[in-house]
Amino acid sequence: MAASRNRRALLKLSGAVLAAGVAPVALGQQQPTKLRLSTIPIIDTAPLQVAIAKGFFTAEGLEIDTTPTAGGAAGLPALAAGQVQIAFSNIVSIVLGAKQGLGFQVIAAGSAMGGPPPDIGGIIANKGGPKSGKELEGKRLAVNTRNNIGWLYAREWVRRTGGDPDKVSYVEVPFPQMVDAVRGNRAEVAFVMDPFLSAAVASGSMEVVGWPTDAVPGPAPLAQYASTKAFIEQNPAVIEKFVRAYNKGVDWANANKSSDEWVRIVAGYTKMEPEKVKGLKLPPFEKTVDAAAVEKVVGVMRKNALLDGPFDAKSVLYRTATSPVS
Repeated sequence: MAASRNRRALLKLSGAVLAAGVAPVALGQQQPTKLRLSTIPIIDTAPLQVAIAKGFFTAEGLEIDTTPTAGGAAGLPALAAGQVQIAFSNIVSIVLGAKQGLGFQVIAAGSAMGGPPPDIGGIIANKGGPKSGKELEGKRLAVNTRNNIGWLYAREWVRRTGGDPDKVSYVEVPFPQMVDAVRGNRAEVAFVMDPFLSAAVASGSMEVVGWPTDAVPGPAPLAQYASTKAFIEQNPAVIEKFVRAYNKGVDWANANKSSDEWVRIVAGYTKMEPEKVKGLKLPPFEKTVDAAAVEKVVGVMRKNALLDGPFDAKSVLYRTATSPVS
């Protein structure tokens, strides 16, 4: 009798769930693990958006909730506070946070800069505007955030082209607003990344006057995906799942950069016209970060008084960032 009553109660409960429009969860079925992620709507984050669109994260049992920010440095306070579990940020800001004891570690490679121009980032100006660091003294240079990699490499460009970096004013402007900032004379030049760099050149009224990305010899790490040591230690399997799915996005992006689906995905999150996406200069999407290259960036940071005291570049790299996860 008791067993009969239990069966009738279970049937009533199932009927109530279906009537409410909520599907019952099968026994043993696991809910996806939700990860909040801070990101930037620039071309560097294409593999992440690909992995979301193609269902690579879903296949790993992950649900990714993205929060766009103006720059990587802006996402790191949220990471430190536990408001997000992963942040896409530049290597300079990650190193600074790690040096301050915030426990940041790179878990996945993002993008790199350097090599012969054109590159994915350049200094733009109105035609007839300043073309060197010397001409820029006493004027304004727009960067997405101060004391990060854009600011650092912009200072190196000013120095290498005859100017004093300390005689230039650095104005914080989000990437999507940089073209308007230069056009509207809020800044004489701007260090801007694609897709906004290509859009500026295509406007016809602006030109690229410098390529700051050779501040570090050879291709240098630009931005990566970071988490905290505490979260990594508590969730090593989740980190591996994230990196595995992300790396699939890297593979797909590298193999399908000219496809219609690629254009649709990139245009969707950058809000750029599909025809313009086809002509973008693309960064090398990579799966690992070279510790020696990070050490070179650390050297440029020391040169610009961003870092002092001992710092081991390897300490900021979690194993999933240095060895491919498959």
